[in-house]
Amino acid sequence: MKLQDYIQNKPILDTERLLLRPLQYDDIDDLKEWLGDKSLYQYWGKRPGKSDLNPELLFQKKERPTKSFHWGIVHKRDEKVIGEMWVYLIENDRMAKVAFRLSPIYQGNGFMAEALTEVVIFCFEKTELQRLWADVHVLNIASYKTLEKAGFKREGHIRGGKMVNTYCDYYLYGMTRTDYYETKGMTQLQNG
Repeated sequence: MKLQDYIQNKPILDTERLLLRPLQYDDIDDLKEWLGDKSLYQYWGKRPGKSDLNPELLFQKKERPTKSFHWGIVHKRDEKVIGEMWVYLIENDRMAKVAFRLSPIYQGNGFMAEALTEVVIFCFEKTELQRLWADVHVLNIASYKTLEKAGFKREGHIRGGKMVNTYCDYYLYGMTRTDYYETKGMTQLQNG
């Protein structure tokens, strides 16, 4: 399939412990539990916005068709939205940026690496994307470890650059379709 095939109908991704699906109005209470937590924004590049503090605002605008993806991350056991994942800034159907955040009470359990790995599989096996990338504040160790667990490679160190609305040092991470299939092949050889 191609990105074009997902403009109207976004996929639901299923992992062992998580479900990644488009956010719904019924998710507002779950989002309110953690989305305004200031610790989430320490390395986010900006302070919480209006829709972060009032998640109901996310559903006031009519959603426009887009090739980008924005999933709520649902913890199957708790049946709660505990995080978000984006694949966006898609350029020429070839490369896209990934971003993610997770409720502080669910951090440190490998949930985000599990979700990101599933998103990588989807992007490289179900779309024509050739490259995924992310930027991460140099002090955000948990996020760059998550990227590395999912197979991303550190490609650069930007000193004094601008990440969203904040001037800071940050790392650039990337993964190509070739990286993905090489890693997948090595894993299959080791497990075979």
